[in-house]
Amino acid sequence: MNTFFSNPKAGFKDKKKQILAAISKFIDSGEYILGTNVKKFEDEFKQFLGNKGYFVSCASGTDAITLALLTYGIKGKIIVPSHTATASIIAIQKAGCEPVYAEINPETLLTSIANIQTLLQKDKNIKAVLAVHLYGSGMDMNRLSLVAKSFQCIVIEDCAQSCGTIIHKKQSGTLSSAGCFSFFPTKNLPALGDGGGLWLPNKKMKEKAESIRQYGWNQRRIVCTPDGMNSRLDEIQAVVLRIRLKDLQKDIIKRRNIANLYDIKLSNKFKIIHQASHQQSSYHLYIVRVKNREKLISYMKKRDIFMGIHYYPSNHMNGILKNQDPNLKVTEKISREVVSLPIFPELSKVKQIDIIKHLNNFLELKS
Repeated sequence: MNTFFSNPKAGFKDKKKQILAAISKFIDSGEYILGTNVKKFEDEFKQFLGNKGYFVSCASGTDAITLALLTYGIKGKIIVPSHTATASIIAIQKAGCEPVYAEINPETLLTSIANIQTLLQKDKNIKAVLAVHLYGSGMDMNRLSLVAKSFQCIVIEDCAQSCGTIIHKKQSGTLSSAGCFSFFPTKNLPALGDGGGLWLPNKKMKEKAESIRQYGWNQRRIVCTPDGMNSRLDEIQAVVLRIRLKDLQKDIIKRRNIANLYDIKLSNKFKIIHQASHQQSSYHLYIVRVKNREKLISYMKKRDIFMGIHYYPSNHMNGILKNQDPNLKVTEKISREVVSLPIFPELSKVKQIDIIKHLNNFLELKS
């Protein structure tokens, strides 16, 4: 049987009857757009995040970032790592802003805060920093906030991969001006399709985001907010998310247990990503670095184990997103070495031990 780095189907299998029953009830309700389930999910997810501020759902994690930038009226340049999902960059461009690629820390693979500070010193037109909590690892938001504040720069969190990550004893997404989440089927909290949303600290921003996500309407359907869009979370996805949210904390504990076993059992010839003490990762992905990546992927594929690459090419080298001279040598090196190992709550310990055995055997063959 094939094993992939992610397995969303397995996560829904044991909840199929419960989900189908809830969907049937939803169909009978006649509330198909921004109905009861969306409202309840927004409230329940806000509670998960610590029950402070507000949560506004939308159609995708990409839209969540765009919506955050539009809500704060940000126009100009945005610092973002090149080593992230393309969605982070596209979202910035959709908001009419320009990405400024930052270098990453080679130990954590997160954006280098020192490089962010350098970029802010060089360019006064930078208006915001998109703090990407990549792979489930959380950036040092206390340090980043101090740097950004000294340049009067706003910080927005990209939490597409960090749902459930704890940073400075708080949930990721609640330590800045906005926290943007994705509920894509492979995420820590998965829908059966696209979905997203953003945490906001006050009612004024919440109401503005709600207006923008639905054409710029006010409650009387008068267009009163610029940059209106159609980005509503489907009611049917809210039904699914409410069910999956009940097990989210348990699922994250399972991810952490799987990551811990990799940490203990993998050969020290693999370079394991450093986890900083200020955070507790939710391990959306488990990443190692290896120099002969393609050979490893081929070796494991022959054993029906399919790993992933996150991300190659880096965005500053990707099609029309290319930047002529970003000078991101660390990013370029990392992008050629990282590989994503299987990690999902349903991965059995027996199967994981088998995966580890093959990984270690590969390194022994190459030594």
